[in-house]
Amino acid sequence: MNNKKDTMMHKKILVLLVIVLMVVGFAGCGNENELGYDEPEYSEGSSEVNSSENLEDESVTNEPGSPSSPGASAGDTWLVMIYQDADDEILEQDIFIDLNEAEIIGSGENVTIVSQLDRYDEGFDGDGDWASTKRFLVLQDDDLDSIASEEIEDLGEADMGDWNTLVDFGAWAIENYPADKYVLILSDHGAGWLGGWNDDMPNEGSQLSLKNIDEALGSIIDQTGIDSFEFIGFDACLMGQLEVFSTIAPHSRYAVASEETEPSLGWAYAEFLRTISENPQVTGKELAASIVDSYITQDFRIIDDAARRVFVAENFGTEEEYDAEAVAIEMSQDITLTAVDLSGMLALNEAVNQLALVLQESDQTVVAEARVYAQSYESVFGDDVQPSYIDLGHFANLLIEETDDEAVQEAAQSVLYIIEDTIIAEKHGEQRSGSTGYSIYFPNSELFETTSGDVDYAYTDYANRFAAASLWDDFLTYHYTGEGFSQDDADLDVLGQPQATMADLDASAQSSVVSSGAEIESPARGGISLSSISLSAEVIDIEESVTMSVDVTGNNIGYIYYYVAWYEEESDSWLTADMGYVGSDEIKESAGIYYPDWGEEPSFNVSMDWEPTLYYISNGYEDEDQFAFFEPEVFGATPETDVYSVYGTYTFAKSGKQYDAVIRFDGNGDMKAIYGFTGKDGQGALSQITPSENDEFTVTEEWLEFTEDENGELVNYEGGTITFRDQNLTMQPYYGYAGDYVLGIIVEDLDGNRTEEYAYLTVME
Repeated sequence: MNNKKDTMMHKKILVLLVIVLMVVGFAGCGNENELGYDEPEYSEGSSEVNSSENLEDESVTNEPGSPSSPGASAGDTWLVMIYQDADDEILEQDIFIDLNEAEIIGSGENVTIVSQLDRYDEGFDGDGDWASTKRFLVLQDDDLDSIASEEIEDLGEADMGDWNTLVDFGAWAIENYPADKYVLILSDHGAGWLGGWNDDMPNEGSQLSLKNIDEALGSIIDQTGIDSFEFIGFDACLMGQLEVFSTIAPHSRYAVASEETEPSLGWAYAEFLRTISENPQVTGKELAASIVDSYITQDFRIIDDAARRVFVAENFGTEEEYDAEAVAIEMSQDITLTAVDLSGMLALNEAVNQLALVLQESDQTVVAEARVYAQSYESVFGDDVQPSYIDLGHFANLLIEETDDEAVQEAAQSVLYIIEDTIIAEKHGEQRSGSTGYSIYFPNSELFETTSGDVDYAYTDYANRFAAASLWDDFLTYHYTGEGFSQDDADLDVLGQPQATMADLDASAQSSVVSSGAEIESPARGGISLSSISLSAEVIDIEESVTMSVDVTGNNIGYIYYYVAWYEEESDSWLTADMGYVGSDEIKESAGIYYPDWGEEPSFNVSMDWEPTLYYISNGYEDEDQFAFFEPEVFGATPETDVYSVYGTYTFAKSGKQYDAVIRFDGNGDMKAIYGFTGKDGQGALSQITPSENDEFTVTEEWLEFTEDENGELVNYEGGTITFRDQNLTMQPYYGYAGDYVLGIIVEDLDGNRTEEYAYLTVME
């Protein structure tokens, strides 16, 4: 067994020697695609996608039709409504550019495009730096830097997190620009079944819950008398859930959303709007497919030479020239996007219900293992709980692979068949290889308890339409409490009732609520015990290594980590210095997802070498390097494909606004992305941040103190601050400090519970 992180890079002497910095971002890639990545996987259903053409080769000049006219021909007119909540510094510029991309096509004879854009004060200062909420009739214009569309109304500071604001926008647009087909695109932060679309101005904490979105869509349809939306799209993170698609199924025919977070680019507005502008006779099915097909690869900021130069400079810290294909492939590594025929939601939920029923009679340990190792996505619940948004199809595949229960295999296969039937098009990058189109909520026992019953963020309350139709929430209750359920606890009819009241849905969802006094227990607990750690030496020199060994006994073992803490004598405290995966002798693989195989024996030995190494964040300027704790996040097939995270606070230079944030690094030490959270302590919806020069990131350091608790207390403090310069950040290894260390082995069971053993070591200069 090995320490995976120590195999990544050769160590470098701290401070005393000249450090040869790694080339970052794209600097070593050349002008052609030499990144070594595969293009994202793309699959489509029976619909045909019109071939994409480079926008530079076409000139589109459309004249907007009369607002009072239904369009040129019956059945061929479209109204595209874009609800753009850009009232925060992270997304403002990107959403502003999305509107400018829509202007490249603009409204025309058969297609009317309207936007409601709410901007942020003191952030991005483009186009006159206005900060109110405005409605636009989108007109054709090729300039990405300013809005040339017709301003219809300035609403002042509207609350885009209030569902009544969404209703007002939708009703206004439909009444003033009637059409045959109605498209609604919601753009901002997304958080899955929790919702999103936060807007702290004018009301702190305002946001649209999934239930709010359901209510708003029903109200728009009711007020305007339209039959249904042709298409609803979520240009937002983490909304590609079965819970979300099921919620909007009564209100729309087709939809697009992402299982994972979206990069700052967002959707390729010019390209997919071209689909309906040039071919207005198509349906929402073709529109949905074109959104997935054009995602990233046909984004105007990638295919246009001038726009791409700006984008590369902003995102990768270099002014070198790179072709569109290389940039698109780099940006596509961890993307997902799914186009769905919502008429299939009843069949898919019925299949999931049947799977839930047979899982009730199966080995829950196998279910727990499939949960842990299924393709997962960013967590909105903090980094101290296991990821809870997992890919439904990959979960079903793992059940088929790991169980001998034929009933489970048959039910899981049925889910896979219907997933394929309902998906129009699906795209995912190689770093999300287990993605099949839909995610679903499957928390560990701790998070299940946190989101169940009479709590602020109750799963069955926020996703009440889904909970009323599904047995999945009932299965979660069974999985953690043993309380049984039956087919009668689901009402699939609510998926076809757009006007069902929230009271009716809430009442129907009550069947899965945990009974008073029920004990929550996890079948994934491991009953793990460890022997004392044996060290090959108690004192080593700075350039030597030590072997540590421990015997592990138990079952349901998920991941094993090594842990390092360094003692600071002045404060009598221990700094969490490093942590990483311990690799197993055998590694399992499923759909490109890798996880350790600890074998069938109830006891085994873990042995690994450790060299005194600490890791720093570098911006390319040696004297500004800052120590950071790189926390293991994703177990890869090789050390190079592992992912590590550094948590801290991001400060925008222009406004001084601060956000809790996380920086992801791959196993080669290169920065993958930065994400900002809408909440505190690494919780809430998150979106990718595009750094600007002189923005700052302050590292969060974790210290074990004994001032308040004689047994010790972990306390977070602000650590060093690194400034963004002209290069991307990298992870750099250094020789550690001389002094006293604690080395640990941490064994995590399938429910996320940890068993730990530690030993003391002294490192001499």
